[in-house]
Amino acid sequence: MGLFSRKQRDQSPVSASSKADLIPIDQVIVEPPEQYGKASPIGNISEAQYGVYRKVLEHFQDDEFELPLSTKDKVNRRCLSSWEKFWLTRECILRFLRAAKWDRENTIKNLEETMSWRREVGITYENDEDPLTGAKVAIENETGKEVLLGFDRNRRPIFYMKNGRQNTEPSFRQVQQLIYMMEAAVTLTPQGVEKLTVLIDLKGYKEPGIISDKSPPLSITKLCLKVMQDYFPERLGKCLLTNIPWYAWAFLKMVYPFLDPNTREKTIFDEPFDKHIEPSQLEALYNGRLDFKYNHKVYWPDLVEKVESIRQRQYDRFVKFGGNIGLSEYDLKGSHDELIYEVDYVNIE
Repeated sequence: MGLFSRKQRDQSPVSASSKADLIPIDQVIVEPPEQYGKASPIGNISEAQYGVYRKVLEHFQDDEFELPLSTKDKVNRRCLSSWEKFWLTRECILRFLRAAKWDRENTIKNLEETMSWRREVGITYENDEDPLTGAKVAIENETGKEVLLGFDRNRRPIFYMKNGRQNTEPSFRQVQQLIYMMEAAVTLTPQGVEKLTVLIDLKGYKEPGIISDKSPPLSITKLCLKVMQDYFPERLGKCLLTNIPWYAWAFLKMVYPFLDPNTREKTIFDEPFDKHIEPSQLEALYNGRLDFKYNHKVYWPDLVEKVESIRQRQYDRFVKFGGNIGLSEYDLKGSHDELIYEVDYVNIE
């Protein structure tokens, strides 16, 4: 069977006898089930890899280091803010190193471009001229086309994308919504987890407010792919697509060449979600037990409040532990009182 061949569906609706087992929910889940385990200590890398990591770290530790205010303005520059230093964790640098195959110069280039881009789109959380807030993109999610709900067995947040619930015409604001949701998703990653599981449902839904179930313009899709692959590298754990209508296959064939090899490896076409996610963490719509009906007036303010609260708590821990570039997300996302991984901690295997 070819990559883009249709597969036999084995996803069926929830039976009447199982409805008693459903779990009513209309808000964000912020922690994975306890039975999924706890965070492992940070992993080791080779001596050569650690040497490259140190050089990248030292590049950004320079007190006189400055960045352009945007990717389009290379002239006006400023030093890193405290929140930008908070973003530059040990794990962040390592993610960009892995994405660049441990090439020091490319890693520095990609990090600098990403940080300038974050200034440009308003997600530095300090000194942003036009901050990207939940209020700015709220209209985009009135029909629940992007939802964070539950965790997979690896404790990764589950990010639902439902193109068939499209409620707005194509615009850059749709890209902004993706950026906002990606920021929310990575904030929700628990201690010891860096990746997300993305579930894409391409079924068309006929409900009030939904104006289209067609694939988005290629230009918007390419922008979204650039955001996820270039500015959030090493964040995708798995991507599942289901309910793929006939007309979407041609679109997927057009998009496929724009996926980097790493993304392609993690993409699974036309398989039911319940083959990969436990029922207690999956929407009932996909044979799970979460009886989730999107209510924008309930879900959206809950998401915004919880994400902002968690992000602030992590930043407060960053300040408590010294406010330095290269602190570990293990410490920032934990609840322990003492710093475990100093900036100079050597994790050589």
